Amino acid sequence: MIKTNYKKTFGPVIILFSFLTIAALSFVFKNNFVGMFALFFLLIIISPSMTSELLITDLIALLVSLTGLIGMSFTDGLERFFLLGEIAAVWGFVWIIHLFNDREKYREAENKNKLTDMAAEIEKTRKEFFANKNKLEKISLRIAQYKNLTFATKEITKTDNLQELKEKLKDMIKRILNCDNARLTTFLPTDDSPPDVFDAWVVQKQSPLLIANTLHDYRFDYSSIPKSIKSIIAVPIFHNKNIIGIIRLDSEEENRFLQEDMVVVSILVGVAEMTVENLTLLEKTKDLSIIDGLTGVYVRKFFDERLHQEITRASRFKTSLCVILSDIDHFKKFNDAYGHQQGDEALKRFSAVLRNNCREMDIVTRYGGEEFAVILPETSKNECIEIAENIRNNFRNELINGQHITISIGISAYPDDATEHSQLIRKSDERLYIAKSTGRNKVIWKN
Repeated sequence: MIKTNYKKTFGPVIILFSFLTIAALSFVFKNNFVGMFALFFLLIIISPSMTSELLITDLIALLVSLTGLIGMSFTDGLERFFLLGEIAAVWGFVWIIHLFNDREKYREAENKNKLTDMAAEIEKTRKEFFANKNKLEKISLRIAQYKNLTFATKEITKTDNLQELKEKLKDMIKRILNCDNARLTTFLPTDDSPPDVFDAWVVQKQSPLLIANTLHDYRFDYSSIPKSIKSIIAVPIFHNKNIIGIIRLDSEEENRFLQEDMVVVSILVGVAEMTVENLTLLEKTKDLSIIDGLTGVYVRKFFDERLHQEITRASRFKTSLCVILSDIDHFKKFNDAYGHQQGDEALKRFSAVLRNNCREMDIVTRYGGEEFAVILPETSKNECIEIAENIRNNFRNELINGQHITISIGISAYPDDATEHSQLIRKSDERLYIAKSTGRNKVIWKN
């Protein structure tokens, strides 16, 4: 609301009354007219009217007033009153002009204030628009992220080994959060790189870590940390309540990562943890299906699969391969005489001797009952004979329920004796039969 400037509007009225007062005095003090004129001129000069925009109008009125005053000095009686009325009329007209001028100014000021308010409202609306636009862009980004998150979780659950899982988890997080500086640190024998202070904090607290701005975080000693790291996300990966790895994202930008970003990473890490659990269970199930429960060596099905593979590999690289087929001598009699518990002990002790005398690359198998078979890749027949003799001698020295038990062994070699799976098995079986039928406790390597 614009307030009226009464000081300016009533300036001419003040001058008019001042003039009337001086004119009245002029009737009484005719001889001091010059002094009264000077007083009237001074009142006009200090009047608020002279500071207005209608200065020319005021000066004209002043000139008329001065002319009237001069005329009044040469007249008497009624003529002097007429001049006085004319001067009063002039200043009344000036007052009316000032009044309308001030009202027009007040309207302009009011309109100007309205325009200023409208401009402020427009600016406020513009800021709100851009703020809402930014919010909408962030919401759209989050929607896109969660769509990609759905795809990422499906991809992660499709992995069938830990190495592929590590690569997929890292790539998916990079893609969703648009961050190139992401890495996965695992705590396995093959990943022995020491963690930094941030990873150490996550391991100690067993909790995720989010640092929006390292310049405002005083929990760590940043003297050993690159100054380029300004924002950090670190989320632990658990398996059986132990941390097996940490997914880390670093950025050179301050406030690059938000709480929502850590939620996305945590979701993917949760899916990865479930996938690790599934892979572990699958591996255990697989091991149970190919491992003999009593002796801890492989079962015959696995032996047949690996023998085909090893023959193919030996053929490709032109290397030798041997197969050992062995049997515990008089096992049925020992089992009947001392019971199944002691018979099982004999099988366990024999499988232990086989593992101790074979290499890690060799495939030790319970072929059936008391029969055991071994695949020896990249092994000549002479080397195989030496290994077989060590097995026979070491097992003969075992004492089971106060008894020494012997074994018989038949050997076949690729490609000297056979080039196919079934031929190698048949050759080993024929030589095992010869060993058992010719006195047992011996190794036969030729017919």
